[in-house]
Amino acid sequence: MSEVDALADRLFDTILERYPVDASLMGYDLDHSSLTDHSEEAGRRYRDKLHELGEAARQLEPETLSDRITQGIVLHEVRTQVNDVDSKQVEFGISANIRTTVPGTLAFLPRVPVDTPERRAGYLERLRGLDGFFATMIERHRKGFTNGRTPVKHLVEQAIALMDGHLGNLGAFDVVDGASEVADEFVRPALQKYRAFLETEALPVGRDAEHAGLCWLPEGDAVYRTAIRAHTTEDLDPEELHATGLRLIEDLKEEFAQYGADVFDRIRNDPAFRHSSAEEMLDAARKAVAKAEAAAPHWFRTLPEAKCVIEEAPPAVPAHVPPHYYPAAEDGSRPGTYFVNTKEPHNRLRIEDEATAYHEAVPGHHFEYARMALLSDLPVVRRMAPISVFGEGWGLYCERLADEMGLYSNDESRLGMLTMDAMRAGRLVVDTGLHAKGWSRQQAIDFLVGNTPMGLAQIESEVDRYLAEPGQALAYMVGRLKFQELRGKAEDAGKDVRDFHEVVLSQGRLTLALLDEVVQEWIADA
Repeated sequence: MSEVDALADRLFDTILERYPVDASLMGYDLDHSSLTDHSEEAGRRYRDKLHELGEAARQLEPETLSDRITQGIVLHEVRTQVNDVDSKQVEFGISANIRTTVPGTLAFLPRVPVDTPERRAGYLERLRGLDGFFATMIERHRKGFTNGRTPVKHLVEQAIALMDGHLGNLGAFDVVDGASEVADEFVRPALQKYRAFLETEALPVGRDAEHAGLCWLPEGDAVYRTAIRAHTTEDLDPEELHATGLRLIEDLKEEFAQYGADVFDRIRNDPAFRHSSAEEMLDAARKAVAKAEAAAPHWFRTLPEAKCVIEEAPPAVPAHVPPHYYPAAEDGSRPGTYFVNTKEPHNRLRIEDEATAYHEAVPGHHFEYARMALLSDLPVVRRMAPISVFGEGWGLYCERLADEMGLYSNDESRLGMLTMDAMRAGRLVVDTGLHAKGWSRQQAIDFLVGNTPMGLAQIESEVDRYLAEPGQALAYMVGRLKFQELRGKAEDAGKDVRDFHEVVLSQGRLTLALLDEVVQEWIADA
């Protein structure tokens, strides 16, 4: 093992130690009884370990491409994790967004493996530990409020509603014998305590919707810059991202125009474009995935042995969470699964079924994660690094690739693809508008109403997502554009698209700079 590979393993072990629930979800047989400690002291200890690893990585002089990639991923992850601690978003990041601290913990905790006595006992300990977890969160929130890092008022209201939902559905935590009693004794009072804090302390200091972006907070501009870097892996200028989004929106309007001047109204208002039942949603997902699996051999060299499992989203997942993919556990205890959120079928566009399946399942995230699982010779951090711009860029690239593959069944399904494209282009405009330009929530909503065919409820949910997780929404289109750029260069050099897909998925999850280096070196070696 090279020095840089050993250092990458140390970094991954450090991350797993920091996030024990994530380690369990990934299938690692480590600490099954702890939750993440979000106290300032724990953050400082984590930061110190990261700094040590970063300094060691900078001292290395790797000679091979693989070692250069590993060093680059280590340095990116160290920087991203340090910036996350320094940004103190845990102090003001109150919302119902499943990708943020509290909602994510409550949604994913019931998904941890409980297939051994130790894991079952550990799960119960984690439920008991929610009291301490919430006490720490309250302490951090109070510290943030004192220093002007306040939450967004209407996101606090949504968090309160989420707490009410969990209090009314404690059965979602009842996944092992004894969990029901533990939930009544420990989980319920912990949730009630946090809910009371949100209502009596967080809500009164919440920022209004006119001042909801990061730019209205102390050092908010700097925090947003680090968020852009974390999610895109590049130091991109918000103004340039904004302009790119506006250009893409105008290009998409020309594509929409092929389907009639009233296409936005039809997508928003025609009941036939929406689902009527949960089973209809699941059936549509199964058919789309089967179609993609049949066509995949003509577009990919390496195909996953394991099929993508399709299931309804678990009870603990709120209705507003979109369909999503969850990768297979490292120990094989859980298969790669595409979760279809069937809770409110009438709020889901039927025309988006196929594009979503091609992004989340096949050939999108399922092929991505299955390919990563085969790279056993690489350090685990190369395969598992949470690099949004790579994963989401690949998923969005696959939505358009599916059009080339002939997978869209009809004009309506292709309209679904364009609708989702418009949403991702709009994200470049709205995310930067909110957090860099000082847009109000209503300005963001009005822009998406005027420039995408999404319905108002979906638009409002999207805008609140951008407020809750600044910068993440940029990853989709920024990554997609990079994949398209590099594929164009490969095709200009006479490369087969199957080989291009093989190369971009053969080195783990990459930053944009490393992805560019890998593809350019492959082209040059011809």
